[in-house]
Amino acid sequence: MAAAPAAPQSRGRRDKLLSIEEAIQARWARENPYEVDAPLDAANAEKKKYFCSFPYPYMNGKLHLGHGFTLCRAEFQARFQRMQGKNILWPLGLHCTGMPILACADKLKREIAMRKAEQDCGENGEKREHVESAENNSAEQQNGEEDAKKKKSKVAAKTGNAKTQWEIMLGMGIPEAEIAAFADAQHWLRYFPPLAKRDVTRMGFGIDWRRSFVTTDVNPFYDAFIRWQFNTLMKRGKLKFGMRATILSRREKQACADHDRASGEGVGPQEYTVVKLFLQGEKMREAPVPQHQPLVQLLEAVKAYGAKKVSLVAATLRPETMYGQTNCYVLPEGKYGLYLAFTNPKKSLDKAEEGDGGAQAAESEEEFETLMTREEALSTCTEVFICSERSALNMAYQGWLPMQAAEDPDALPVPHCLGTVDGMNLIGLPLTAPNATYPTIYALPMLTISMNKGTGVVMSVPSDAPDDYMALQDIKNKPDFFKDRYGVLPEWVGPFEPVAIIDIPDLGALPAVTLCKEKKVASQKDTQKLQEIKEEVYKKGFYDGVLLVGPCAGQKVADAKTVIRDQLIERKEALRYFEPEKPVVARSGDECVVAFMHQWYLDYGEEKWRETVEAYINSEQFQTFSPQVLHQFKHVVGWLREWACSRSYGLGTYLPWTKDSSRPVLIESLSDSTIYMAYYAIAHLLQGNDMYGQAKGPLGIAVEQLTDEVFDYVFAQTDDLPKGSTIPAEHLKRMRNEFEYWYPLDLRVSGKDLIFNHLTFSLYSHAAIWPHRPDLWPRAFVCNGHIMVDAQKMSKSLGNFISIEDGIKEFTADAMRVALADAGDTTDDANFQRETANGTIMRLYLLEQFANEAVSGALPLRTGRYSDADRLFLNEIVTCTQEAKEAYEGFQYREALKKGLYEMHTRRDQYRLLCGEDHMHKDMVVTWLKTQCQTLAPIAPHICEHIWSEILKEPSLIVSSAWPTFPEHAQDPVLHRQFLLLLASVEDFRRTKDKAVQMLSGGKKKGQQPRPADQAAPALTHAVVYVAKEYPPLQQQVLTLLQKAPIHKGEDGAWCAGKEYMDIVKNDEGINALDKNAKKEAMAFASFQMRDELKAYGRSALDLRLPFDELNLLQSHQRYLQASLGLTEIVFLPSDEAHPKDDSPNRKLAKPGKPSIFFYVG
Repeated sequence: MAAAPAAPQSRGRRDKLLSIEEAIQARWARENPYEVDAPLDAANAEKKKYFCSFPYPYMNGKLHLGHGFTLCRAEFQARFQRMQGKNILWPLGLHCTGMPILACADKLKREIAMRKAEQDCGENGEKREHVESAENNSAEQQNGEEDAKKKKSKVAAKTGNAKTQWEIMLGMGIPEAEIAAFADAQHWLRYFPPLAKRDVTRMGFGIDWRRSFVTTDVNPFYDAFIRWQFNTLMKRGKLKFGMRATILSRREKQACADHDRASGEGVGPQEYTVVKLFLQGEKMREAPVPQHQPLVQLLEAVKAYGAKKVSLVAATLRPETMYGQTNCYVLPEGKYGLYLAFTNPKKSLDKAEEGDGGAQAAESEEEFETLMTREEALSTCTEVFICSERSALNMAYQGWLPMQAAEDPDALPVPHCLGTVDGMNLIGLPLTAPNATYPTIYALPMLTISMNKGTGVVMSVPSDAPDDYMALQDIKNKPDFFKDRYGVLPEWVGPFEPVAIIDIPDLGALPAVTLCKEKKVASQKDTQKLQEIKEEVYKKGFYDGVLLVGPCAGQKVADAKTVIRDQLIERKEALRYFEPEKPVVARSGDECVVAFMHQWYLDYGEEKWRETVEAYINSEQFQTFSPQVLHQFKHVVGWLREWACSRSYGLGTYLPWTKDSSRPVLIESLSDSTIYMAYYAIAHLLQGNDMYGQAKGPLGIAVEQLTDEVFDYVFAQTDDLPKGSTIPAEHLKRMRNEFEYWYPLDLRVSGKDLIFNHLTFSLYSHAAIWPHRPDLWPRAFVCNGHIMVDAQKMSKSLGNFISIEDGIKEFTADAMRVALADAGDTTDDANFQRETANGTIMRLYLLEQFANEAVSGALPLRTGRYSDADRLFLNEIVTCTQEAKEAYEGFQYREALKKGLYEMHTRRDQYRLLCGEDHMHKDMVVTWLKTQCQTLAPIAPHICEHIWSEILKEPSLIVSSAWPTFPEHAQDPVLHRQFLLLLASVEDFRRTKDKAVQMLSGGKKKGQQPRPADQAAPALTHAVVYVAKEYPPLQQQVLTLLQKAPIHKGEDGAWCAGKEYMDIVKNDEGINALDKNAKKEAMAFASFQMRDELKAYGRSALDLRLPFDELNLLQSHQRYLQASLGLTEIVFLPSDEAHPKDDSPNRKLAKPGKPSIFFYVG
């Protein structure tokens, strides 16, 4: 029987918070506190500013929790910095550049056309098709199964198991009646940006929307800015043109950059040397092998077209080791194609052209495939390559293989394949291997080959490759098995021994053999050991190895590698080959290849440019607030080289010099998004509060007036006003003033994945546009991980996908912001917990209720003189405030939340207990309320604004208020330690009492008889507390030693120590003179002080005496302690005085800051 549905939870608290948020946002909209212009007068020009940004989100859907998480990290800082008295610029643009939107629109357009074609076909046409098909089917199919299959939509059939674009749009919440409109790419630009603005506003972000813009040429002002940027890069020689190995979307016929990919972001081309292992036809005829017959038959069919060299092509990263080949390997169950190939490629990587030369070369038509009929290919091609289908496809786009056009207009061309054979049909083929010592080698089976990496054919150099050596040994050690299973003959294996080709210091001339024997590798399945050996041999071989054979004998491998490769290529025995490092799938759905194609590209590897950026990253001017992130930036700059920046398909801005040509070229989406932060500075003056830039702004400037000379002046390329400009000088100076006031960018917050492209590109572009003004380069990049929901990856398939819109409805904006602040601050994936968000609804609701009761008089409060409890509480408010400030400054938002919300509430509740029947002081409660609003306002601004303005009746908005300040020296560490001592003592005393009660009840003490069930245990109503003034001599000795140990603050802000203190204590003569037990006690005490006490109390944990009278402190809070412990009487004694009721050793347990207690029956 199904369980009854749970009763719906009350939404009253949530709805109240939502209504508060709506009212507060309406007030912000009226008062515009987030719209700030650069000061025009000298008096305010020196006011500090803070400019923060977030990579503009892509507008192919609604914003989700992942966007919200990263946005919050900039938003919290913007609000915090505003409270430090700074002018804030916090804008948000909306990104539409690139291929994805147009690809989705075109896909939808095709689907709609197919649907229409199906409808036009009509019922009769469908039935005829089914009948014709059914005539050749089985009786079972004729009974209806095949008929059902045939009626499946062609759209679904072409997309396989993937959803159609129509289904995707439905899943995004688009009403079905509106979906067809999205076949027009421009509709996306009109539909999603306003929704993004709505959701970001509802979440409470303090954005200056006047400066927002949509990218692409839809916004003519932004378009003009990007054209100026690329004209400037061109003039400075940063843009080049040439044939490059590029990740290509075959369907879109253009480079597929990171933002254009459905998977494989960050993946680049991997270069191999493909070596031709030529088939020895004569030897095959002399000793025919039955399993070769399928291959022989395929080759016989093309004899009429002239002799063709046939080769197994093997991809290698180490062409210098060809001298040591003993065989090659194939995958027995792999599928290998016989592909017609050119001896001389139709494409080759060439030298880059710059300036006008590149612009002229770009005019020529790009041919990605060499299309030929089968007849043409057979007549033209002089070689046949045997390899995997995937590698053949890559080689075809690199000019080595001709392709044949597909009959279906929606299908893609494929290389000319004479047929396919299994790897089994290749085993035993006699081959001539370039540079090999052995005149003939054979193809042998290897079971670990991947057909998705390289060519499916693996060279075997057992002297230097441990995998090759063990595979060869396995075959030699099990000849009968390999003969029966794979047809391997003894003569293909027996005569071949590893050849010494490279001498490596300490490893010798057969390093793989040596290490495999030393590490006792059992077989080729011992993958972990083989990987370790491979890394060691390859690393030492490359840097320290010396060649023993060939023309380069005596040279180091590092110097000879390229020379040997080039010699092989020159002799037509090898070729340069590229493939994606890992699979890359374009958003259009096709798996990408590496193509040789003409590209405009940014030469990020240019030495001086790279060194400039590298020096800046290592300087004090640039911050990441994370050693790991800084290390990643250094790593990226180390390997980043050429980046293709042009596209033929998509939306965006055209390269200025191609716009009016026969082949206009778009700027790629990661390349036009590097310095647009500068455009934020002037956008509001140009666009007129219109993100599409369709109306003139307050300065009345037309886009036609925005020449490169104007932008040169505005963006500080020159101090000379542009000659001949029709823009009034005062307007030009106004824009220049905006730029110079707000720049540089103080903070950019981003997901960690953009370190590898966008963020690093931004540094390069700033260095290129402002080469002599590093003071205008970005100051800080803060990166975060991805967001999870309840410790699971956020996914629609898991049902835990949360859009910003849905999250606000379910949790409220403030509760969602709190949960996002609590989710995590490192580059590890953060965890948004629904429980935290739901719990925050209650917490914020109760905060508002408490504020109302405190101000209205419903909460009993006292006035008059301040008590010790008041002073302790005020000090805790100051401490929490200062610690929250430090956390905000370090971008530790979880810690800021802990100090600024959770601990503030805890301290208030503890203060209430300290006060007892005397009640809390009104001044303290009001101070707490104000401070609580201010410390929490960056994270939960709506509820804080409501309490601040509507309940506390403060005259100004909290968003414009300053961070809480207190009199100098208001934060007293002594008072803080007293407060913590009181709280810790109560907890310790409660645990002690629980144990005492258990003992009185007949508890766990050995030999003690249980108390009869009808006899109640006497109540522990009295207690004596013992207080120690100083530590015992041994502990004083240890503390004196620990004071010499270095200590520091960790990433979480807490004091900590390294392991040096252990050595200091261990090596002390006095400690070493102790007996074993005393020494053990000393080390345990040292560990406790440096691990627990240091974290809680800082350096004062190492003092020999407390900085206050502990006995007096406890006595002054006797009532609190008595009430907390449920006692009738409690007395306090120095630890050297005994109490007549106590004959236990408890008083000897007391230490400074750790009083002990004895409970007894009164």
